[in-house]
Amino acid sequence: MRISTLFISSLLLLGTLNAQAQDRDKVSADQMLYEELCANHTTENYHAPFHVDAKKLEMTDESGILLLKGKSFQVKSITSDVYVKKSRKTYTPLFDEKYPVESFNNLLLNRIQDNTLKIDIRQHMYGSIKKVPTIPMQNVYDLLAKTMDIYCSVTSVTKEKMEATLVFHHRRMNFIHMFTVSIPTNQLFEKDGVITADLFGNIPQSNIKSLFSKYHE
Repeated sequence: MRISTLFISSLLLLGTLNAQAQDRDKVSADQMLYEELCANHTTENYHAPFHVDAKKLEMTDESGILLLKGKSFQVKSITSDVYVKKSRKTYTPLFDEKYPVESFNNLLLNRIQDNTLKIDIRQHMYGSIKKVPTIPMQNVYDLLAKTMDIYCSVTSVTKEKMEATLVFHHRRMNFIHMFTVSIPTNQLFEKDGVITADLFGNIPQSNIKSLFSKYHE
């Protein structure tokens, strides 16, 4: 009995130490991400290669606008789907004032080559919230998109404002950075429009499913 008690106590202590180590790792990872976002960057204008597989194209309710089906992440509504328009034999990601929702989606997925918007980020760090100085939105993609997959979901649209969830997923290490973003609808196509975002970074594998289970609800 004493041996069993000692064994259980040791397991509990080990679990506590592991949790404390994970907490320290989270603090360090959040601080590193914050510093990277705050650092001075020359915009690289990084975009992953864009290929259109005609088999994955679907019609939409809008004439001349097609949906290039991508993948979903955790829930069906968070996807890498891209809206495209066809010109002769060329497909181009849509960014047009006539289609603000589809354009917002494509912008968030980093499919618009000339992204002139800026972004204000409030980073929810371990135990605190820090504000990142206003930066070009493209810098976020230059920093994260080379090693992470991008998914988004436009969650609310009114005449005044659009809101969305933007997810960067590191497949090998299986953690995410999640942004909840919003922009005044009339600023989406402005040269210096500003997106506001709350960033929840370094969400580990163990929390991802429970997080999106709540998101789905």
